[in-house]
Amino acid sequence: MVRAGLVAAFLLALVGCATYRDDFDRARLHYETNEYDKALLLLEVLEGDIDSLSQVERAQYAYYRGMSHFRLEQKRDARHWLANAAAREHAAEGSLPTDAKSRVDEMLVKLNAPYFGESSGDAETSPGRCKTDLDCHKKGQFCDAGACTSSGSGAEKPDDEKQSK
Repeated sequence: MVRAGLVAAFLLALVGCATYRDDFDRARLHYETNEYDKALLLLEVLEGDIDSLSQVERAQYAYYRGMSHFRLEQKRDARHWLANAAAREHAAEGSLPTDAKSRVDEMLVKLNAPYFGESSGDAETSPGRCKTDLDCHKKGQFCDAGACTSSGSGAEKPDDEKQSK
């Protein structure tokens, strides 16, 4: 009797794992067919059972969830999940396909830039144009309304003029 109960519990657990993988596969299919909202919904439902997925599937879960958020322009959540995918890839190299790994790295550069006061790289950084203070290369300049501006009221004075006064 006890043996039958153990077998039943094992089969139920096995079916449960298959269901989680099926949900994950459906979410991946939705993502690949540009149905990001449907993919995200399935992934959010699956979050409570992520421990039922393999280590590789967990990294891929984080990747697809992050990219779904990114495609839906939910940048804060995208940054969180893509960083999670990058950490999982770092912990177990090869968890993400090469193209996914490079996409995660590329997206994180763009998504992290505003948090670290850096230019996102897609701004036009010609002389005088800027998105952040780091885009202004002359001493004493900062970014103001998309243009590099000096802290003084006039044009930037040469360094030797400043020291003589």
